[in-house]
Amino acid sequence: MNSLVLQLQNINSQEDAFLIFDQIVNGYFFDYVNNFYVKHSSLKDSSKIALNNKILSFESKQKGLSSEEEKLQILIKNGCWSEEQEQEYKNHFKMLQDLTVSKRKLIIKSQIEQAQKLFEKEMIEFTTKYSDRYEYLGMTIESFCSDKRYEFFIKNYFFKDESLTEQIFTDDFFENCDPFILREFFNYYSDFENIFSERNMKKVACSQEASNSLYLSENPSDFYGKPITQLTNNQINLYNYHVYFKNISNHPEFKRVPQEYYNDLNKLIDYYDQQYSILCSKNNNKKK
Repeated sequence: MNSLVLQLQNINSQEDAFLIFDQIVNGYFFDYVNNFYVKHSSLKDSSKIALNNKILSFESKQKGLSSEEEKLQILIKNGCWSEEQEQEYKNHFKMLQDLTVSKRKLIIKSQIEQAQKLFEKEMIEFTTKYSDRYEYLGMTIESFCSDKRYEFFIKNYFFKDESLTEQIFTDDFFENCDPFILREFFNYYSDFENIFSERNMKKVACSQEASNSLYLSENPSDFYGKPITQLTNNQINLYNYHVYFKNISNHPEFKRVPQEYYNDLNKLIDYYDQQYSILCSKNNNKKK
């Protein structure tokens, strides 16, 4: 499902940088493989997520749901589940979390794809192996909040049209939706956010199309034509990285970038970061 997303997690061509730059400016990502649009998050969206989490916690308690820990104690007491099985479950769950974290640190495309395949394989085995646990537990505070949280993301971030008004799924879909589908979309969004890692954003900011366009503006509002409060997080971050590169290149002691580096974005940002370290070191020495 997220093949395009994985391809873009480590870009190095001017073409891919322009693709991401264009979609940052638009405020959405068009997945032409799956044919849907993904909205970029903003400060307002982040506050909605925080509020939604509070509401879900309140609603789950109003429904009288028990916590997962409370239900587990009953299952273990009745012999339906054991502490050894629960520990094994926790070990496998932690392994999946570790795989997710390690995957985000990878920068080589082939390694990212291999890590994704391993994660998907382990996730399927994990879900199959512990399906009885899910059935025994039934609805808990944690599962209710998780499913509703996944539903919130799909409703608010995945759309059929570029105006971001037509949701992929109707409300009827969520009434009897398989939780696995909800998790799959949520995992997609988690991988999608990795496209906008610090390193990738630096590559976009110093790419030719982006830097030439951004250089003509005085501030973010001037460039995007919106108040800062209406900008997406990616739009703000991109402009901040532009300022970073602009300040370095405008320094009187900055050494011009070798022309051939512009064909390799990894070399280009490494050069800028190296120059920044050199300039900071010189500045610190002058203060002594």
